[in-house]
Amino acid sequence: MTDHGAKPLIENSDRGITLNKSLAWTVGCGIVGAGLYIGLSLGGITTKLDEVSRGSTDASYERRQIETRVRSLEQSKARDDERFTSILAFMSKIDARLDRIENKAD
Repeated sequence: MTDHGAKPLIENSDRGITLNKSLAWTVGCGIVGAGLYIGLSLGGITTKLDEVSRGSTDASYERRQIETRVRSLEQSKARDDERFTSILAFMSKIDARLDRIENKAD
């Protein structure tokens, strides 16, 4: 059953395509709603990107601190290795002297 008294939602006339008021309001509200949704989504994405950027900066700073600590430990280990090598050489000299003393005593 069709209602011949009802006005169509979209009409093609001499003035161009016209929309019924209810359809025009629906389309307008839909466009405004979509704009708000997109705007809020972009705002949320921007906030998350700022958080990630801050986290990346913090991680980079901490990485540099760890690299500095590791470099310091490596230098300390190299000094310790040098000391142990020196002690080993000194002990070898003492051992050689003791061998000579033992050989003279025999």
